[in-house]
Amino acid sequence: MKTKKILGISMLALMLVVAGCGGKSSGGGAGEGANANQGSGEQVTLEIFNQKSEVKDYLNQIIANFEAENPNIKVNQVQVPDSRKVLYNRLASNDAPDIMSIFPNESDFKTQAESDYFMDLTGTDVLANINPQFLDGVKVNGKDYSAPLTVNAYGIFYNAGKFAELGLKVPATWAELEQTAAAIKEKSAIPFATSFKAAWSAGHLTEALLTNAVGYEAANGFFQDASVKAADDPGIQKLIAQMDFIRDNSQPDAAGADYPDAVNLFATGQALMLPQGIWAVPVIEQAGMEDEYKMFPIPNENGNGAVVGGIDYALAISASTEHPEEAKKFVKFMADQQTAQYLADNEKSPSTITGVKADAPQTEDVTKLITEDGRYYPWLHFNWKAGLDSSWGTETSAYLIMKDKDALLKWINQEFGK
Repeated sequence: MKTKKILGISMLALMLVVAGCGGKSSGGGAGEGANANQGSGEQVTLEIFNQKSEVKDYLNQIIANFEAENPNIKVNQVQVPDSRKVLYNRLASNDAPDIMSIFPNESDFKTQAESDYFMDLTGTDVLANINPQFLDGVKVNGKDYSAPLTVNAYGIFYNAGKFAELGLKVPATWAELEQTAAAIKEKSAIPFATSFKAAWSAGHLTEALLTNAVGYEAANGFFQDASVKAADDPGIQKLIAQMDFIRDNSQPDAAGADYPDAVNLFATGQALMLPQGIWAVPVIEQAGMEDEYKMFPIPNENGNGAVVGGIDYALAISASTEHPEEAKKFVKFMADQQTAQYLADNEKSPSTITGVKADAPQTEDVTKLITEDGRYYPWLHFNWKAGLDSSWGTETSAYLIMKDKDALLKWINQEFGK
């Protein structure tokens, strides 16, 4: 497991150190990765199944630019609720989209790739601009079935303007985080904006909490060691205590709050902290955030909290698409430096494309830890069997809402073979 940690560090560190600054654009162009259409040929329609709501508007702009250069190719973006389940069912029923956003670190992606659902892109010019370190981290049996485009990291957003007004310092330890929450409450504000109704959000929160509570090696080791019961593991006990703290310092209706609700509460200044990934930046700004805001890593007892993350936005092409060349042309366009710079400038996630750097002062205090201190760990669920990360989110969400400790411990023991 240590190897995975080191690989994750090298992947992100190399990207953030080596990446050069690219010029801003209105959403991509011909560049090296896009070829203008050479004739009026037969009209082709591609479906791109997008699972990342934060990039929807930017993807529409990129599609418009691509279609302008390729008038015989039309691209339809599709986004649906419960997208992961929908995509799984579509793949299983031979109704795969031409192109789909996927999460190549996940166990289910690896299973699907081994089932020949995705086109093998190994050695193609589609991947020419992608830093090889990122490709190495998501290969399946030595082959490339995805084009990773951005990276994510998790931490806690805070209202820097309000912190300054109240004389609050950024907490480095868990004890300081507790003191900060208490001080915010004294000022009649809400410490945390949370969304317990969103199982995926609860899952990310609790994985990041556990990793920082006891460290990646200990947290990952617990899930791999069938002899240790959940009730006896100090990491799980710390996690439950921290979940209780987050819940007790969240808005009163957190149990029924979804992701947009939490973001709006933070953006309007009612809550001063928002535990989330850097993918939330465009959503925060679209919600009308006027105060200055930044991000800090989840604190731990020792004051050296780490960043948890992985590949965030990636594309795969269906192995059964009727338009393989057109699909590859679009994915290559997405990996073009000019297109990638547009996405980085707007979506604010670190890019995997060589020569592209996100201008994101809001998150720099988190992303710089990756290069300066190597304080980066992969998501714990990368080592779990397919589907367990979704179930983990459901069960931790249920605990945050119902506070049934016995039910959570029982589920952990059952699902991890303890």
